[in-house]
Amino acid sequence: MGNEKKARVLEAAESVFLRFGYRRTTMGDLAAAAGMSRPALYLVFCNKEEVFEAVLRAFTARTLAEVRQGLDARPTPLEKLRFAFDLWAVRPFGFFEASPELREPLHGGLAFAKGAIDQAVAAFEAELVGILAPLSATAPAKALAPEQIARVLTRAVHGFKESAKDADELRTMIDGLLEMVLASLQPPPGGPEA
Repeated sequence: MGNEKKARVLEAAESVFLRFGYRRTTMGDLAAAAGMSRPALYLVFCNKEEVFEAVLRAFTARTLAEVRQGLDARPTPLEKLRFAFDLWAVRPFGFFEASPELREPLHGGLAFAKGAIDQAVAAFEAELVGILAPLSATAPAKALAPEQIARVLTRAVHGFKESAKDADELRTMIDGLLEMVLASLQPPPGGPEA
């Protein structure tokens, strides 16, 4: 029964956080959305921060599973990377466009969730490494390692989200970055470097 209540709270909480943002959401809002009393909610989660962190972890797990599931259907590394970043960065960016309240705490007010955020980014970077690793066999000797490239990509895209005016512009910036990175991994004309 405890896992069912937790799942019910997380499902309800995600929509409440998306609608009201983190700061405006109260434990009362979360309890009402989950169809339970505030005291019952406190038996499942100690505070709003714990609920938000659990929602973040669940969202990350679902997104990574969706990325993994869809990679085989994309034949080229560029298509795989575009797909991964579309799910990881562009789709959530659309949530921010729809809910400006959600953007506010994600840009500086979630120190309590730093561990969950760092784990999410590391897990996504591991997926990127899986896409990039096969390219390193024929890449120029001076090319960055797949782990370094993955780190650069996630950090650059984080910066893009700060400056993009909408999801289309974000997607365009990501596409340009991916094309540059993949071009740097192409073997030199005439085969491996001499």
